[in-house]
Amino acid sequence: MAKVRAYGADATLKACREASYGVAPLTGYRSLDFKSTDLSSAQPLGDDPLLGRGRNAQDPYRGLITDEGQIDIPFDLRGTGYWLTGLFGDPVTTATNASGSIAFTANPSPGDTITLNSTVWTFVSGTPSGNETEIQATVTQTVDQLVDDLNASADVEVAKCTYSRPTSTQTLVIVFDTAGPTGNSFTLAASAASVSGPTLTGGGYAHVWESGADDIPSYTIEIGHPKLTTPVFFRHLGTVMESLNFEMGQEGPANARLQLVAQGEERFAATVDGSPDAFSLRRFSQGRGFIRRGGQPLAGVTGGSLTFSNNLERVRVIREDGKIEAADPTFASAEGSMSVRFDGATLVAEAANGDPVALDYGFTFPEGYALRFELPRVFLPKPKYAVSGPGGVEASFDWRAAFDDSEGTMLRAHLLNDVTSYT
Repeated sequence: MAKVRAYGADATLKACREASYGVAPLTGYRSLDFKSTDLSSAQPLGDDPLLGRGRNAQDPYRGLITDEGQIDIPFDLRGTGYWLTGLFGDPVTTATNASGSIAFTANPSPGDTITLNSTVWTFVSGTPSGNETEIQATVTQTVDQLVDDLNASADVEVAKCTYSRPTSTQTLVIVFDTAGPTGNSFTLAASAASVSGPTLTGGGYAHVWESGADDIPSYTIEIGHPKLTTPVFFRHLGTVMESLNFEMGQEGPANARLQLVAQGEERFAATVDGSPDAFSLRRFSQGRGFIRRGGQPLAGVTGGSLTFSNNLERVRVIREDGKIEAADPTFASAEGSMSVRFDGATLVAEAANGDPVALDYGFTFPEGYALRFELPRVFLPKPKYAVSGPGGVEASFDWRAAFDDSEGTMLRAHLLNDVTSYT
C-alpha cells in the first residue's frame, strides 16, 4: 500500500562501483544494510547587496553545491567488505583451509575414540584393523602412529583432511584439504582428549586491505523511498568514502560510521535497479570483540575506538553546474582511543618512553570468521587517569598510528568470510 509520508523503515540503499567518476552504472547494483544516513546535497544562499535600492533585502545568489554526509552501517560478516573496498581499494583475496586439533594429555586407553566427521576411530592395545590405531609406549609415539594411520586411511570422511603432530606437542592437527568454507562443517569429538572445537574453523576467503592506496574507487549510491504515493529516489554520483569510525564496547551489536563525499545528487521517480543483489546479513557482536597488543589480548580494556581517514580533497574548478570535479585522497591517518583499568603497568612504560606498540581491533565468530584491523606501529601519549570515587580507576590513551617500514603500511584490514571476491 502506498504511503503519504516517508518512513525510514521503508528506505532502501543501493550502491554500484563506477567505471568512470560521476557516471552512474546501468546495472550491477547491490542492496546494502544501513542504520541511518544524512547523505544529501545542499546549495546555500548568499548575499551581495547593492546600494541605492533601499533597506529591503534583495535577491540572494546560489552558492556552491556540496553533497556529503554519513552512513551508519552494521559491521556484518559480508557487507562490511563492500564498504572496506570503497575505503581502501581492492583487497588481496586468498582461500584458506579449515583446521582444528585434538590434544592428548595422556596415552589413550584401549577403547578410547576420536570421531572425525561421524567416522569413529578407536585406540586398541593389539593388532589394529580398519579404523583403529595401536597404542604405543608413549603418548607422543601414539599420536605419531595415529597420524600415519589417518593419512593412509581410505575412509571417505577421514581422507578429506591431512593430519600432523607439531614438534614438541602431543596434539593431532587436522587441516581440511579443500580451501574455502566447506571445511567448517567437519565435526570433531574425542572420548579422552580435548578438541579445539565441535568443528574445524577458519575455512573461507581471507580478504586483506591496506591503507595508503594511490587510487580508491567511486560509487553511485541511491537512497530511495519506494513506498511513497509518488516514489522518489535520490542518486548520489561520484561518491567516495572519506573515513570510517567505530566504537568498541562490552555488549550489543558492532556498528560503524562512514563519511562520504559525492559529486552531486540527482532525483528520479524510479529506482536504478529493481532486482539488486544482496548479502545475507550476519552481524558481528561487541561481546566477541577484542583489542590485542602484539597479538596477545590486552588486559583490563573497558572500551576503545578507531578512526581511519583518507582525508579527501574536494577539487573545486569553474563549472557551470557548481559541482566538485573530484574527491582525491591525500594523506591517510588512523587514530583512536583505549580505556583500561589502571594498574600502573599496562601500556604505561610504552607511553612514557615513546616506543610504538602493535595493536589489533576486531570481532570474531565461533567458526573462525573474523574482522580485524591491524595497526603495526601505534604511539601512545602519557595516560590520563582520574580517581572519581571508590570504584576502579581507569586510564585513557588517545593513540595515533604511523607507517611501518617493515610492514609496508599503516593499517591493514582483514576479513575472513565466505564471500569469494569483492572486486
